[in-house]
Amino acid sequence: MTPRAAIAVAAMAALGVAPAAAHAGDIDLLRAHAGEYRAAERAAPGVGSPQGTQASYDRARDLQERLRAAGSAQRCDALLRALRAYAAARVLQAEGVDRLSPGDERTGRARATRLRGPVARARAACNPAAGRRSAPPTPVNPVSGQAFLGTVVARAPAGARSAVIVSDRGARVHVPVRRGRARAPVGDWPAGRHDIRIRFLAGSRTLGAVRVRDAWLLPPGSAAMRPGAAVVPALTGALRRALDGAPRFAAAWAQDLATGRVGHTNAAAAFPAASTVKLGLAVGVMARLGGAPQRSRHAYDLRAMLTWSSNLANNRLLRAFGARAATDGLRRLGARSSTFTGEYIVGTEFQPRPTAGSVTLAPPRVSARVTTVADLARMMASLHGAAVGAPGRRPTGLTANQARLLLGWLLASQQRMENTGLFAGGMPRGTLFAQKNGWLNDARLGAAIAYTPAGPLLLVLATYDPAGVSPARGRAVGARVARAAARAR
Repeated sequence: MTPRAAIAVAAMAALGVAPAAAHAGDIDLLRAHAGEYRAAERAAPGVGSPQGTQASYDRARDLQERLRAAGSAQRCDALLRALRAYAAARVLQAEGVDRLSPGDERTGRARATRLRGPVARARAACNPAAGRRSAPPTPVNPVSGQAFLGTVVARAPAGARSAVIVSDRGARVHVPVRRGRARAPVGDWPAGRHDIRIRFLAGSRTLGAVRVRDAWLLPPGSAAMRPGAAVVPALTGALRRALDGAPRFAAAWAQDLATGRVGHTNAAAAFPAASTVKLGLAVGVMARLGGAPQRSRHAYDLRAMLTWSSNLANNRLLRAFGARAATDGLRRLGARSSTFTGEYIVGTEFQPRPTAGSVTLAPPRVSARVTTVADLARMMASLHGAAVGAPGRRPTGLTANQARLLLGWLLASQQRMENTGLFAGGMPRGTLFAQKNGWLNDARLGAAIAYTPAGPLLLVLATYDPAGVSPARGRAVGARVARAAARAR
């Protein structure tokens, strides 16, 4: 027996399980209960302080990833369900602190407390059985959460002759399987979020099925992209007028990605970046995850960092990949003046209020973490170009699938509390926005691509005022910028 095998046998014996009879997923569940679950319980009392909340989040996420890696359970399914629910509750509790949402924090804490009993009972009843891990997922494009341009592709199981692709809105497409793949254009499906089911058939017999959740269908024309080299004076003037009455310091950028028409004002001024430069960390991490990032143990944290700007997720990723990943991501996206200075404070990031001084184009340096609207525009345009495969795009090093997954997560940005986007009030209802927002007491920033019937429109706004910039004020200015850009296309 090899030393590794001996260690495995000893570990199973310590859990009271005979090696020959143990289902791999069940054994992993027992180990997760003895290890990550107990670590999460030990960390939970620290929730409240920034460091304690981060530690509790990390231990709960460790438990989630251990459970995901365990695969299916056979006789210990109740323990799997209880541990999943417990881990999700502890994550919600920590995220409630980071979101400044006492309701989420209380709900997560109460759920986790109630679940201690079910976890204990399920552990006592767990009697591992023989079996195998579940089969790997069927390769499909788009994957859950991903943006796509109108075609669904899935690798079919052996023997499949056709496939039926069904959207959550009832549309059905029946296609043959050729060379082991089912490929179907979705036709007139409406742009937006879709759940998709794919069923593989041999005659009338079903051989397998796969489900894709929260895939984002972009409207026709979204793949259009021309270099933004032509600054249009009329568009620049419209943006300047839109900033009348804005906070004391403001900058804006608008770019029609389909035509290359650009307008901007105060584009090189450095503003406190807040969370907008998390785009750099996201790209730097994604570039290191390989061909199936959606199955990575870091996928949840990437999604949380982009969809609602989680500081907890940012810090966890930063500790796993280092600051070099963030600076590398900024470089890949073409950011020339932006900085990423390390971890964020859990809960929010406050900066001291400077004393009033003379009016200049650039706000005072209240943070070493800065960006410009020109940088944010380059970052969003680079990500879009990588996602749609635009010719002449900036080389980011991302695959199209990686970029479309990041774009899908930006489309899923949670429009809630401080993370509510700045531009929706100036665009038709239902417009899709891939967006990243950032905020401090004194600053509001937003970078977005509005996917409109006329093609994608890139919008960026940065504001700063030592007296404070409220969410409502930021959204009012953003609406004016969006209307001005749409009218001047």
